[in-house]
Amino acid sequence: MIPERLDIICPAIYSNKIAVIKAIRWLTGLGLKEAKDASETIGLQVFAIAKFYGSSPLTEQVYNEQCRIMRAEGVQVGDGRYIIIEDLRKLGIQALQQGEDELANEILQLVLAEKLRRSGGRQMS
Repeated sequence: MIPERLDIICPAIYSNKIAVIKAIRWLTGLGLKEAKDASETIGLQVFAIAKFYGSSPLTEQVYNEQCRIMRAEGVQVGDGRYIIIEDLRKLGIQALQQGEDELANEILQLVLAEKLRRSGGRQMS
């Protein structure tokens, strides 16, 4: 399912900035300059999802592929909750690596509880 909005957080450095700009354009319908500016802005940005790119409709397959391209470049993509959950998961892993087992356990339990809530309690892989 394609969401109504796209939340992104861009890193400071990319190995393939052109791919990120193209993905932002595909998903948002922004012009070249606006997409370039968005790719250079650090911090949370929220965009409306475009239903078409030129005359091509945005399909779920295209949406997922463009998100995959951005994630491969270090861009955090998804709705705001997804980004927060990913940040918490990374924080939990850091806590484990630093020997903060109790804190890591609490953080990772929050992540799991949210994922289970979103999946409706279905078995997760």
